[in-house]
Parts: sequence; C-alpha cells; structure tokens
Amino acid sequence: MKGLVLLENADRVLHYFEEISRIPRSSGDERAISEYLAVFAKEHGFEYVQDDRDNVIIKKPASVRNCRCEPVIIQGHTDMVYVRGEGCKRAYEDGIGLIYRDGWLSADGTTLGADNGIAVAFALALLDSEDIPHPDIEAVFTASEEIGMLGAENLDCSNLRGKYLINLDTEIEGVFFTSCAGAFRNELRLPAERETLNGLNSLKIRISGLRGGHSGMEIHEGRANAIQLMARILDKLEGKVHLSSLEAEGKTNAISNNAAAEIFADEKALDAAIKTIKEMERKFQTEYCGRDDVAIALIRGEKKSASCYTESSQRKIVAALLLIPCGVLGMSFNMPGLVESSSNPGYIEEKEDGISVFSLSRSAIGSRKAEIRARLCAIAELCGGESICTSDYPQWEFRQDSPLRALAMRTYEEMFGTEARTCAIHAGLECGYFNEYLNGVDIISYGPDLEGVHTPKERANLDSIERVWQLTQAILEKLAR
Repeated sequence: MKGLVLLENADRVLHYFEEISRIPRSSGDERAISEYLAVFAKEHGFEYVQDDRDNVIIKKPASVRNCRCEPVIIQGHTDMVYVRGEGCKRAYEDGIGLIYRDGWLSADGTTLGADNGIAVAFALALLDSEDIPHPDIEAVFTASEEIGMLGAENLDCSNLRGKYLINLDTEIEGVFFTSCAGAFRNELRLPAERETLNGLNSLKIRISGLRGGHSGMEIHEGRANAIQLMARILDKLEGKVHLSSLEAEGKTNAISNNAAAEIFADEKALDAAIKTIKEMERKFQTEYCGRDDVAIALIRGEKKSASCYTESSQRKIVAALLLIPCGVLGMSFNMPGLVESSSNPGYIEEKEDGISVFSLSRSAIGSRKAEIRARLCAIAELCGGESICTSDYPQWEFRQDSPLRALAMRTYEEMFGTEARTCAIHAGLECGYFNEYLNGVDIISYGPDLEGVHTPKERANLDSIERVWQLTQAILEKLAR
C-alpha cells in the first residue's frame, strides 16, 4: 500500500445502507429508491439521468487533477428479494429492521437486502466522499434485477463512457467473478376444469421450513424443492383423492421452501392418504438427510362440499409438476465444480381457469438454454397448456486479457496477504448486458461475504464489508494515479 492515502473506513457505507433499508424496494417497487437517488444527485450537484424504468445514473468528476484514466462504472441493482419469515410482524412499508450482532448485520424477520443494497451503499459512499482519490465515476443503479434484469435490459447506455466496470453483486470475499450464466423465466400455464363434490372429508397438506436459498448460488447443494416434493406426494395419491387447491408462494430465483394443497376423500381413503404421506415424509427425510429438514403438516377437516379439479385435470397438473425440470441439469466439463445448467420451479399461482407454475432456468451455454425452453414447451403441449418465456438475458463470457481483473486481484493480495481467486458464477449477473452494450468494457464482479441471501436468514459480515470497501478505494486510487 506504499504511496496510498489513509483509507476511509466503512462507516459511511453502513450509514447509507441504513438509509436505503428504510425504503421499501421489492422488485417492481423501486420508484421510492429511484427518487431517493435522484434527490441525492440534485443535493450534491451531480449530473444524473433517471429513466421511466427507475434506473438511475449519477456521474461524479475525478477527484485527482489531470486524471488520464477512463471513467469507472460502479454498478449494482436497487431492488431486493423481499421474503418474510414465519411469524414476522414487521410490515413491508416499514422497511428493513437491521440487527448488528456478533460481527454480522442481519434483518428483523425478513431478508436483509444486502443483495444488492450493499452495492448501492458502496456507490453512494463513493459519491459522497471528499477524500477518496478516484477517476471519473459513473454510478449505475439498475432496477428489477431480481425479476429478470429488466432495468439493465432496458437501460440506455449511450451516455456512459466508462471502460472499466466494477459490479458489486457477488457474495464471497476474495473471489473475483469473471463470467456468468444466461437465463430465462418461464410461466407454464396449465388449464384445468373443476367439479363440485359433496360429503367428503378434507385434508390440508403443508410443506414448510425448508432451507430454500438462491436458485443460482445454492442450486448445487441439492436442497429440497417444496414444489417437487408436493408433486411426488400428489402422484402417490393419484386416483385416491380429489385435489381442491394447490399453491406455493415464493420467487423464481429462490428455491421453493413451501407448498400447500387441500385434498378431499372419504374417511377410509383419507386414512390411507395420511399413512402414505407420512411414509413419504420419512423417505424425504432420508433422501435429504444432512442437506435439508423436511416436515409435512397435516390438518384434517370435517365433511363439506368442495370445488375440486376433475380427475383428468388433476392428472395433467401432477404430470406437469413431475416433468418440469428441477435442480442441476448439467455440470461444466470446462470448469470442474461449476453448474452448467439448472432449472428452478419457484412458485405456483392458482387462477380461475387453472394453475401457473413459474420457473427460472439458467445455462452458461446458449444452446443448452434453448434445449430447456424446448422441454418446457413440450410439457405444455403434452398437458394441453402454454409455455411463456420472458426475461431471456445473455451470459457474460470470460475475457482472457483483463487489466482490471489483474489489478483487483493483485491489490487484494497486497492488502490482505490472502490469495485471490477467480470464479465463474452459475447465477445471472447484469454484467452480461453491459458486456453486450459497452464495446470493449473491462468488467470484474466482487463483493463482501453474504450468507442466506433471498431468505430471512440473510446476513452480511461486517469485517468483510470493511475489507471490500478498503479494496474498492485502493483500486480506484491506483486507476486514478
């Protein structure tokens, strides 16, 4: 670190993280955070652009006189996956309640939003600083990343001049990401008919408490998917019970951790169904031992009239759920240990004319991504439904010669005496769009240690935030000088 100024600590980063945590910013609801950023730019006298997609670009001139370095883009997304834990009483409108404990930052019963609020806080702290040497900064805040990178997809990059881009949307300190998978979202619409049945007993089935997790970062861990488990249960009960309702709350980029169904049958058939479900629960616990905790709650009800799916419709629904791709579909032969392709059914919605299953599929290879799309279309055709693909975003391919990557890794090793590593990521990053839009841009992605993202157990390591903040300052100073 010879020749570098005393680096600023992360207090300013945490200050801004606390500020944005007061602002509700679930995906698709970024107007308030977008307005906050626009007001910030006005108050500081910065040039800025705010578009109708709630993306914001803020520009700050270099703090070093006669700086010859090209502008540096600092990039992250403003939205978060908002998930409330069971029993959480905090209202969405109240923002995120922060907890500082034992060197970690977490939230009070909800997701923390460090994915990717930490990038927003880093960028704001840089823009607000007066003593950090840096080149021209173009801070790019994109919206709706978690629901298909819609902000990045529609961002007008024509006024961006940056030749270096630092994306702060990864979760393992000391690991510098150099490429990512492409992906698409899918809605599998399954039409269904109903009939009214009388004099049958009800049984509510609920699978909950699964680990869940990020469908890109943690898909390789083989965690249970509640939708897949419920499909297997309903398949075992096929022809013996009548399905009345089926739902699973969640997000396409979060491994499904809950599912609920209500079935109807006479008392004898219901007794047999309960026995079968308990046997399935034991099998699931054996299958996922050490990886997940599977618990199935059963609530038996009285006799009543019920609207149920017809036998034919029920068969098609269950068949589709069994066939839909789920989990790891292929590993990379070029990078050992890297998931090449995967798919995750994330949630189910019941509609008047049937149900819709929403999933997110990823692949580092375009042709494999197309194959998964074809499989979903085939399932829809076999079941008389419709497959609708959206948010198809590009992969970010590895760049052999990256001066920014070399500088970042060398600086990290100099500062902390720890070997830096490169890695490809199976999850999607907005880097794919910027690599496509900005000719010749040199991109690196890194971030502090985060755990449990997209779940109420999400937390960020405070010492890691400090180190990554110090690293970012040092990189910018080296570029500026």
